[in-house]
Amino acid sequence: MRYDILEKLGEGNKGEVYKVKLENGKIAALKWAKNYEIEKEWEILNYLDGFYAPKPIKRGNKYFIMELIEGKALKEFLDTPQYYYIIQKALIGAYELDLRKVTHSQLGRFFHIIYNEDKKDIKFIDFERASFSEKPRNFMQIIGYYLHRDKLCNKEF
Repeated sequence: MRYDILEKLGEGNKGEVYKVKLENGKIAALKWAKNYEIEKEWEILNYLDGFYAPKPIKRGNKYFIMELIEGKALKEFLDTPQYYYIIQKALIGAYELDLRKVTHSQLGRFFHIIYNEDKKDIKFIDFERASFSEKPRNFMQIIGYYLHRDKLCNKEF
């Protein structure tokens, strides 16, 4: 599959993500693995097949191409009226991942939860540290990180 790199979207410790244009004209995301094996992340994305995660498209040796998730990271909604709505959506998504026995393990990072205002929905990104688990704790991860520490949530009325 041929693609053209349009721009770099981000970089972490283990990989780089690029916006690419595929030969069929569609826009997608390419994740390049700097120093990790992509097999597990690819397997989990295939298993979820776009369900609260990017839909996988094509895999190479050190990279894979997936659906481009458009929207804004949860961090951009701090102190806005949409914040708790997005947290509610994230709790539902986290519960759904728990039912499918997938542990994301990094949902406590504001930039792994992406909200699309047009679709009024969320997706989780960056499954490089995810795993299959008999006892996933995504739902509790959201509660513990966002709600337990939230001064408004702990306020007595």
